[in-house]
Order: sequence, then C-alpha cells, then structure tokens
Amino acid sequence: MTKLYFVRHGKTEYNLADRVQGGDVDSPLLPESKEDAIKTGIALKDKRISHVIASPQHRAVETSELITNQFEHPFTVHFDEKFKELKYGDWEGAFIPQLKQSFPEMFHHLRVRPELYDPTEIGGETYLELVKRGTAVVETACAAFPGKDLLFVGHSITITCTMLSLLKKETKDLRSSPPLENTSISILNLTDGHYSLEKWNGIDHLA
Repeated sequence: MTKLYFVRHGKTEYNLADRVQGGDVDSPLLPESKEDAIKTGIALKDKRISHVIASPQHRAVETSELITNQFEHPFTVHFDEKFKELKYGDWEGAFIPQLKQSFPEMFHHLRVRPELYDPTEIGGETYLELVKRGTAVVETACAAFPGKDLLFVGHSITITCTMLSLLKKETKDLRSSPPLENTSISILNLTDGHYSLEKWNGIDHLA
C-alpha cells in the first residue's frame, strides 16, 4: 500500500483579504501560516515520505520548504506546473464579495454546481481541465515512484478536485466535501491501483 499525503499551502495575504488566488497570481504567506507549515512538517517528518511533488507557485514552494526543513531522512522535491491552482482568468486577484454581486450565477456554479461552471467569458479554466492535469500529476508520480509514500503540496481547489476525482466522484460532486484548511493534511491510500480515503482536512497537528 502506498500513502499519498496532500497539504494545502499556508494562508496568504490574499486569503486574508478575501481575494481570488488562482493559478496565475500569488501573494506572501502570513507569519502565522509559516509557523503552521513548520507544525505540518513536524507531523509528517516520521512518515518516511520519499518524494515531494509541489506546485511551483510561491505560496506552495515556501510551504513545501518549511515542511521538508523538518525532515531528517533523504527525499527529493519536484515542482510540477500541472499542480497549480485553478485558473480564474479575469477574476485573478479580484475581491470575492464583489464577484458574488457582479457574477452571481457563475460564482454560484463555481462554488456549488461545478458541472455547470463555464468560465469562458472570463478566460478561466473548467473543472474538467483542472481534474485532467491534477490527476495526471498524481498518477505520473505514483508510476515513477512505485510503492513509495509521496507528499503533494498545492492548492485548495486543485487538491480537492484531484483527490475526489481519484476517488471516482463525478464533476457535480467535486465541491461536495468540506473546504480544505490551510496547511491541512489529507491522505489517500493506493492499493492495487485503487484509491481510498484515509483522512480529509486533518488539522489536529495545528493545535
């Protein structure tokens, strides 16, 4: 059995300001979120994770560095463009409450009805496009490092949709699970090509 650990990046200035932070924008980690990333590393340091795959966006890179700085065993780190956050096009960096007012139907579909979300007019990315690249990252890593426990450091929507898709959820169910907290730990087990959920949005280590 292979264990796959998924960690969302630490909380950023854009998260705090309630602004859209997708695959084409970044903002710095908050000081307290750096501490949480260190706590996450301490929680994972004895798990014998041999390979780390992370989004190349700065908030994920810094989170992965703070986590792996706690490791005392050999490991490798790989950055994959396909593990970036969902791309929101013209909405990148926008104030979320304003989007709810200006685009009520599209925003509702984004959050509640992913199967109906059509971001064509804003130049955004669909859920199907996100799932295709997110699952490819995990499947490629599992094939490259068979039998090895892996850590994926990325973003809320990318991790959520990737995990649920690997668990055979349909597009309409990709936003059905509780949102992932920053620096939370979620775990999938891979046995004979079958993915099963061990933990979703674990935050006990942050207490």
